[in-house]
Amino acid sequence: MRWVNHYSHPGDNRYRVFVFRDSRYVHRFEERCGAEGIPFERHEERGEVMFGIAKSRDAEAMRINHLVHAEFRDPFIPHKGWRWGLLVFTGSILALALWGWLTSTAAHGQTQGLPWELDVVGRMHLPVKAMGMEPTLVQGQGVNATWDPGFGTEVGLRIHRRLRDGWTLGGGLEWVRREHRIVVQFERDSLGLSTVDTLPQMRSLSYRLPLLGGSRIPLGWKETELQASGGVGVEWKTSETIVSQFNQTSGADRVVQAYQGRSRYVVVPVLAEIGIQRRAKKEKPGWYLGWYWSSPMGRGAWAENTWTSGSNSGLARNWLSQVVTGLDVRLVLPE
Repeated sequence: MRWVNHYSHPGDNRYRVFVFRDSRYVHRFEERCGAEGIPFERHEERGEVMFGIAKSRDAEAMRINHLVHAEFRDPFIPHKGWRWGLLVFTGSILALALWGWLTSTAAHGQTQGLPWELDVVGRMHLPVKAMGMEPTLVQGQGVNATWDPGFGTEVGLRIHRRLRDGWTLGGGLEWVRREHRIVVQFERDSLGLSTVDTLPQMRSLSYRLPLLGGSRIPLGWKETELQASGGVGVEWKTSETIVSQFNQTSGADRVVQAYQGRSRYVVVPVLAEIGIQRRAKKEKPGWYLGWYWSSPMGRGAWAENTWTSGSNSGLARNWLSQVVTGLDVRLVLPE
């Protein structure tokens, strides 16, 4: 099973083989290689077109491969109906929030009944190992890589419905950006090779639709409440991610690559939140300050590292932790 569209030639590891099925990819890859003067051998078999390229031109060939895939990338939601459904869902949430705001302020400027709330959410991931946001080790074939989670961010909108006895029900739409710093070590004692390279930034993007139930307890100080919520979400990654780096040193010229793939298009994370909120009053907005935690059910992403220098190469894969936790700050719009 191949997780990417290229691999070392099984009979001669001085060459890398790039495999395509779509004629658009084939034509454009061949066209770009010719334009940059990269020699190749072409072979067709069982509906696949294969290009063999010397690893001495690996960095250029990899760059062309990435550009070709980027040019013909499909929408992250392939089905048109789903795209329209997401737009309609988002519009419905905003319309419902606006309706709740207008109806709750219409009666003599007083909050009546069980009001809606609309929050603008901003979050920062803080790598706390004790809460599961810890490095992932990727090892194999001489490659030892560490994927350290970094300070990612989230932004979005939340809508809440206040129920009886302090209970709430809420949902929304959130944009999530995860960050990793990757340190790749390669050792091969028989050849006297030992290198350490750092890929400073690997970003991956996803969208999340959360659904949470919660409880609020008044603290008796300036309209503040202690709020705790829990629930699940639906999260999907916009695309797979790849980062390459070409390093020239006295020891070895090499290409170091990191790839983050998705084993499923959609994952279901478990969500937990706790914080202190000050309610909005009339035309004055409120605020929320808290902590949150999210962990997908099952495995939704994997990490791969490759190291290539001339005829020498190494590859390693492992499942990638997607746990995030951090600071949660919100602006609570007037009811």
